Amino acid sequence: MERATLNTPVSTDPRMVRAIDGMLGLYKACYEITAELRKNMVVKEPDAPYGIPSNPEPTPDHLKLALLAAAKGLNEWNGWWVLGGGLAVNYYGRQRATADVDFLLLESKDNLAPVMKTLTRHGVCAHTMEGPSFMPPDALWWWEPLQFGVIDAGPVNVDLLVAHHELMAWIHASGRETDFFGTRVRLIGVESLLVLKIQAFRPKDQMDIEEILRSQKQIDFDLLHAWLDRFKVRERLQEIQKRIQRQPRRLG
Repeated sequence: MERATLNTPVSTDPRMVRAIDGMLGLYKACYEITAELRKNMVVKEPDAPYGIPSNPEPTPDHLKLALLAAAKGLNEWNGWWVLGGGLAVNYYGRQRATADVDFLLLESKDNLAPVMKTLTRHGVCAHTMEGPSFMPPDALWWWEPLQFGVIDAGPVNVDLLVAHHELMAWIHASGRETDFFGTRVRLIGVESLLVLKIQAFRPKDQMDIEEILRSQKQIDFDLLHAWLDRFKVRERLQEIQKRIQRQPRRLG
């Protein structure tokens, strides 16, 4: 397994630096508070049946290493992929903690052997507890759960969402190139990210949508509306926009 280093070089994309550092600051605070609370429990919780008791959670540095290892593996595979999930949400202006790394691949679920082989060489391996499946069960997305192991800590989850349809082709085509510690990263576009969030529309997705709309000034709404009309969910976007108009600034 290739060992990634975190000291040089730094990312040349200032928004990537802000996204990673801002998110990791929140995540690190949550991690340290939780660790301190667990350490000082009056009545100790029983040990988990799996994981490493000394440090069952990944740390911010482990999350960086997982992103670096997976991106290097995907670049070596040389297929079509973008970074999505919580890291992309942070890139586009919504600061919230995340503990995993999510990628979207334009590929058939039956043709994943080459990418799995390459990722394994970089330490990103099949998940030990979860198996692949459609997610959600009625969707056209194939979920491939992986994990990146580190010493003296629980593994970092690395998830692949795989599809070979027109939406995934657009998601890849509308992505943007950046780098992270000298490693090429292809990031999901903001319109693509909003389409996926508006489709899911869980409470956390609604908060993500609201903050992205507040933060981003360069959104192609004609393109966004075209895809939302296709899925008959434009009213969800309008609901969030009305919420923003009623409360221009979030109070806390």
